[in-house]
Amino acid sequence: MKDFNFSNFVTADYNYSAIDIGRKFIADPKLVQMVIDSHSGNGDGMTHLMMSLADELHSTGVKVVTYSAERLLRAAASDADLLGQLQGIDCLLLDDINFLFDKPTAVSEDIFNMLVARNSAGKKTICTVAIAADDIDSSIHNPYLGSLYSATVCRLGTPTRADKFRIAIVRIKSLGISFDTSVEEMIEQAGNIRELEGNLTRCAALQNIQRYAQTVAV
Repeated sequence: MKDFNFSNFVTADYNYSAIDIGRKFIADPKLVQMVIDSHSGNGDGMTHLMMSLADELHSTGVKVVTYSAERLLRAAASDADLLGQLQGIDCLLLDDINFLFDKPTAVSEDIFNMLVARNSAGKKTICTVAIAADDIDSSIHNPYLGSLYSATVCRLGTPTRADKFRIAIVRIKSLGISFDTSVEEMIEQAGNIRELEGNLTRCAALQNIQRYAQTVAV
């Protein structure tokens, strides 16, 4: 499983402000709810940022529990006591909360009620919303979305070519591959950061296989 923390989170122009807002949020005990979104909608580091902030909280002794919204919906449906337990957790991370928006069930309603209760009790909650920020700005179509956005908003911008280039340089050094025209093509063609990093990882794996094959042939 990938280790999510700030030691492997590459800071660039598109995410610098979001990191600053996130760190101020976790440092201020009066702030209890934060939403992380992205102009692109997905794949640019929302989950990585959320988990990195949680890592910093955890290092101070704060109890942190993490769920994807999909997993929480399933778990809460089979365990009637779960949401009551989560209501008192120091910090709850809920990834892709938008998964619940089109699931109008009693359980999803209970989840949102649990989040409201956490806010009232002063317990920190961090959610990611995998909807493009431009879409959210144009029309907050879900009543729960309006509630979420009434608190701290931590927004990732749109990665520029320079941002992707900086991230690619860091990643190829950690992967042990060289910068060549294929990497330039990956930067140009990548739709988001996740896609870029995935392509670089596959490139590293292919190069390792080729080097092994050459060694065996010799």
